[in-house]
Amino acid sequence: MRRRLHTILYLAAVLTFPMLCTGCGEEASQQTKDCYRTLRVERQDYTLYRSFAVKLESRKNTRLRPQVSGRLTKIYVKEGARVKKGEPLFVIDQAPYLAAVDAAKAQVSTARAALSTAQLNLEGKQKLYEQQMVGEYDLRRARHAKEEASAQVEAAEAQLVSARTQLGFTTICCPVDGVIGMIPYRVGDLVDPSSGPYLTLASESNYIYAYGALSEEALSELLRDFGCSSLDELPTKLPAVRLYSNWGEKMPVEGHIDAISGTVESENGATYIRASFFDATEIFRSGSNGYIEMPYVMHGVIVVPQEAVVDIHDKYLVYKVVDGKAVETEVNVLHYDDGQNFVVTAGLAPGDVIIAEGAGFVTDGIEVTEKKEKKGGEQS
Repeated sequence: MRRRLHTILYLAAVLTFPMLCTGCGEEASQQTKDCYRTLRVERQDYTLYRSFAVKLESRKNTRLRPQVSGRLTKIYVKEGARVKKGEPLFVIDQAPYLAAVDAAKAQVSTARAALSTAQLNLEGKQKLYEQQMVGEYDLRRARHAKEEASAQVEAAEAQLVSARTQLGFTTICCPVDGVIGMIPYRVGDLVDPSSGPYLTLASESNYIYAYGALSEEALSELLRDFGCSSLDELPTKLPAVRLYSNWGEKMPVEGHIDAISGTVESENGATYIRASFFDATEIFRSGSNGYIEMPYVMHGVIVVPQEAVVDIHDKYLVYKVVDGKAVETEVNVLHYDDGQNFVVTAGLAPGDVIIAEGAGFVTDGIEVTEKKEKKGGEQS
């Protein structure tokens, strides 16, 4: 009988224990459900960074095109090669241009011989005129013949200069120190100044321009934030900027916005800006994309973590803790941010306590248990 009683009590204990554990878990869950980290907001100095997408272009980005027609006979460089200013890159067939130079030289010689003959004739006419053996008409004709021969010499010499210039155009040299792009031609291809793609692109690789676009609103904000009365004044007051590639590579040196378009594009309402950078590493190349970051130091502002803010259709809400309860409060924030915090322009005052995390799970009016901070930032 006693053994049966012990068995019944054991079974009852086994069946009751899970129910007690479930109840404890529910009670513990209910106790930690409304426990949040809170933040007492105060005014502070804060640096916020504006980001602008940019297109990179070399300061000297030259498309090399032939100035004379002909077939390529030599290509001295490989695609992507580093080159120096004045270094020869391509040679176009020189044979017809050498022949043109020789013909022009012969024309110069002929013209000079004709000039010598006209000069001798004029001298003879002059002596005969002094002896009254010919009239003034013959003397004038001799002078005009000499002047015409002189003009023919000048024309022939000009033709020779032109022929030599054309011959010079058959050798295409690099106009900058930098790098060469792709070359769509091969030896033997026919090139022409008026048709076909350019021979290659020569880019100065250590000085980069970054071109971006500002909306009218963003431009107005910059003028206001930096206290500028005119657009001409703005570049002198803007701080140094940093350049980043789309994959996160940062240029080691800072640059400056040194040009702002004086007009607004009618298609997109944008105003274009240009920032200049000297890139000794030459990691950033012409034609690539990136973005620049511009710092803006604000004094005496209220800053809250983005985890503390709920965005509902461009309506921003935080939850103030008042008498131990969460109170839904609408705030205004700057529309640009750093991805971690918001700058609050209205809706909060110094000393207000807000729920600092998980605001999206908070319900208006719930009782809030504050998480306490341990040393080192650990939470209990």
